[in-house]
Amino acid sequence: MVKIGYLSFDASVKIHYSGKYTSTKTNKSGNMGIAGYIRHIDRSTDKMNGCEVQHSNPDINSDLTLENESYYKDSNGEWQRTSHSKDMVNAINRRIEYAKEHGARISTKGKNDTVIVRPLVLQMGNDSITGHENTWMWDLIGILEEEFGTDNITGFSIHKDETNPHIHVSFVACHETDKDGEVKCSISQTKFFKNPKQLAGLHRKFRKKLLDKGYDIELENKPIEEQLAGYYDKNGEWHQQGLTPDQLKELTDRELNLRMEELKMSIKRNDLEKLEMAVADIMATSKVEQDKIKKEREILSAQQNALENDRATVQAQSKALKVREMNVRKRELEVAELLEKIQSTAETCNQILSEEKHLDTKFLEFLDREGRRNGKEYRKPFEYWYKKFLNERKKKHSDWWNDMLERSWMNDTDDFDDENTGYDFSA
Repeated sequence: MVKIGYLSFDASVKIHYSGKYTSTKTNKSGNMGIAGYIRHIDRSTDKMNGCEVQHSNPDINSDLTLENESYYKDSNGEWQRTSHSKDMVNAINRRIEYAKEHGARISTKGKNDTVIVRPLVLQMGNDSITGHENTWMWDLIGILEEEFGTDNITGFSIHKDETNPHIHVSFVACHETDKDGEVKCSISQTKFFKNPKQLAGLHRKFRKKLLDKGYDIELENKPIEEQLAGYYDKNGEWHQQGLTPDQLKELTDRELNLRMEELKMSIKRNDLEKLEMAVADIMATSKVEQDKIKKEREILSAQQNALENDRATVQAQSKALKVREMNVRKRELEVAELLEKIQSTAETCNQILSEEKHLDTKFLEFLDREGRRNGKEYRKPFEYWYKKFLNERKKKHSDWWNDMLERSWMNDTDDFDDENTGYDFSA
């Protein structure tokens, strides 16, 4: 893996004028004041003076503590090696007194408890320090003096007894203005740390200056660095924080792995998208086929319903036809029976008429014979009374019967009219 130079910049600790300190990175707070802070960072001077203090940091190798170096600015603004811890404390107090003498208002009450010292921690990776072992710390101090003001950087300690070399810097946030030859001061950290974008810009500015000095270091901020550079708390207050180069490397490696995983996931996602498109096409085609099948089923169902209706109609018509056939057959049987009865009746009538005809003829002959024998007229009175009898009987019988009688007497025939018998043969 290609090695990349790192620079970490931490400004997460605040020391208030009341002696209270807070750390936005660890969420710790306490009371140590300036003296306690200096005792923490200038431990080599204490050990050299026989006043070694136990520190809670497990990464400290006490065997290397005497290799640490600490420097402070004297009253003339020159860098001096510390001989006592109070040297760094006095340098801070001199800068605060200067600010107060020039109008700075400092408070110790509540939220107005003024942040008088903003400790800075800068660390470079060993890869970046290579070739600059004796100058890297002074190059960093020069960059900080240029950025925050030469007189505001009052002291620093070089720690070589931890995992990676780094420096702790005392920064008094004194903001000066010169109006008409009059200097005005205020102690305000927000004049130097305004927002995350500005802090991220400081990272890039520091890297650019180190690159110009020949350091092997990456210029652009890591996205993770910008996020970890600071944050706003629930009260809307901005807090700075930072990471060591090793932590940044670890995060960068992790970020690289994450990006590789994201790339793999992106490839898989593309495959999934293609698969989803294919499935969508299949589903669309399937839906078309399903709609087609559904429509065909509806048509088939309609045809089946029509067929069932036709079948029911045919069955009903067939049943009605059978009923009609039965009725016709019944009528035919009834007509046949009636015709048979009529025929029998007609035969009987013909026989009666025939017998009456022959009887009348013989009777008339008998009357003529008796009339001649007795010398009397028997036939004419008989004919008179017989015709009167026929007329009376004619009124009581049907036209068909009277016609039969008349034809029998007048025409002497055996035929009879079966179309006007008084019976209905159409049933």
